[in-house]
Amino acid sequence: MDRRHLYGATFGIVGVLLAGVQLLHATEQTAVPIAIVVDGAPFALLGLSLSFAGYWLASSEQFEEYLPRIAAWAVGGTLLLASVAALTLFSQRVATGTLQRATYITADSITVGAVAGTVVGLYDAQSQQHRQKLEAERDRTEAFARKAADLNNYGRALAQATTVEEVSAYCIEGLSSLLSLSETAFVEVGPEDTPITSSTVSNGFESQLRSIARHAAEDEAVVAVHEGESVPADVASVLTVRLENTAATTGVLVAIRDTAEPISTEDEQLLELLASHASMVLTRLYSGPGQGRPDNR
Repeated sequence: MDRRHLYGATFGIVGVLLAGVQLLHATEQTAVPIAIVVDGAPFALLGLSLSFAGYWLASSEQFEEYLPRIAAWAVGGTLLLASVAALTLFSQRVATGTLQRATYITADSITVGAVAGTVVGLYDAQSQQHRQKLEAERDRTEAFARKAADLNNYGRALAQATTVEEVSAYCIEGLSSLLSLSETAFVEVGPEDTPITSSTVSNGFESQLRSIARHAAEDEAVVAVHEGESVPADVASVLTVRLENTAATTGVLVAIRDTAEPISTEDEQLLELLASHASMVLTRLYSGPGQGRPDNR
């Protein structure tokens, strides 16, 4: 039995026991059916609501992380109202003859306290969950802002580049910085050949990188993740970023990844922005003297 079902079963058993105690107390105090319903049914339903909460907690994964917190609130509410009932009865100096009535009052307080504590615990768990989501969103926004600032610096550096080698170096550095990828290559896909201008790939995948780059150059997507038979055997996936230009040669960034998961929307937007910066520079370089590859390469 996992933790979720253990906590759910505990809440369910306690709820059934409290409901049974309430019905027992109601039948002990009177034999009138209407009086039993009026006196015992509300508290019995409170106990059964605790059982329903246990069933919900056992079948839902939403609050699995916060089960100890919810249980602590339930125990705390039970002890609090039981203590209040005990102090109230003690202050009234309950006589020996009214001891049985005192147990009824204490049982009512325990039932109400358990249910109230559980409800407060659920709301507390929900608020904690909401706070964690807000913190995660804040961290993601801050990370995006930092990456965007770094990308802006690479954009300014790219604007001053005078050779394809400089563009490839800035693109490789920018891609590695944005996604923490250590093995990246810049491939020029031409009508006939596919030279690798710059590369930090150390596993000798040149021929496969050229093939992936040529496929990416013909793809409509600017950013794409390749996996399966098209990538090297010991590589999870390959990321490509196609750089648009008006010349016959297309620049493609190729990066080796250790995961097959898709990249986030934010990272894809940043890569598209990097591609836009580099594409404008490459268009200028490829359209210069030499018509395709500058003379100062």
